[in-house]
Amino acid sequence: MNTASPAYLFLGTFQQFGYQFLAFIPKVLTALIIWVIGKYFLNVGIGALRKIRLDKAKGLNKFMDSFINILMPLGKLILFLVILDYLGIGRTVIDAFLSGLSFAVAIALGFAFGKALEPDAKQLVEDFKKQLEK
Repeated sequence: MNTASPAYLFLGTFQQFGYQFLAFIPKVLTALIIWVIGKYFLNVGIGALRKIRLDKAKGLNKFMDSFINILMPLGKLILFLVILDYLGIGRTVIDAFLSGLSFAVAIALGFAFGKALEPDAKQLVEDFKKQLEK
C-alpha cells in the first residue's frame, strides 16, 4: 500500500486515535477511583463533624452546621479539581474559569458605573448639543 494514499493516512490517523483512547482509559478509571475514595473520606469526615454536639453551646452548634454546609460542596469542588489536574486539564479549566469570572466582574462594574453616571453623561450630551447649536 502506498504510504501517501488517503486510505493509508486515514487508517494511520484512526490507529493513532485508538492508541490514545486506549491509553486514556486507565487514567479515567483511576480518576473514577479517586472520586469514589475521596467522596467516601469526605462523607466520613462530615459524618464525624455532625456527631459533635455541645449541649450548652447552641451558637457553636449553629456554626458547625453552617461550616458543614459549606465544607461538603467545597470538598467536592477540591476533589473535582484534583481529578482534573490528574487528567492533565486542571490548569486549563481553572484558567478559563478565572478569565470568565474576571470578564463578568469587569462587565458588571462597567454597567454599574454606566448606570451611576447616566445623569452626568446626559448633561454632557446636552451641553455638547447646545455648543453645536450656537
